[in-house]
Amino acid sequence: MNLTFLLYLACPIGMGVMMWMMMRNNDQTQAKAPAARSGGDLVDLHQQLQSLETQQASIMAEIRRLRENEQSREPDYAPEPSSIRASAESEA
Repeated sequence: MNLTFLLYLACPIGMGVMMWMMMRNNDQTQAKAPAARSGGDLVDLHQQLQSLETQQASIMAEIRRLRENEQSREPDYAPEPSSIRASAESEA
């Protein structure tokens, strides 16, 4: 009997066995998932939502503060009118 033929079959058979085991494991996980959910999960989600809303509000306040500071601040570079006229005359 030729053993190389068995080597060629080893890969597809092994893949089939792995797929079957994964599908079987997936079915067991899905069967357990609905039973694991309870009212506690909903409370946890509401707490997470409140935490995220608080973080968002603080970020928005920081953005407002930074925009107000930016608008109230004078520009870092404001050329004087005399230097603009002098540079324009020297180019001509």
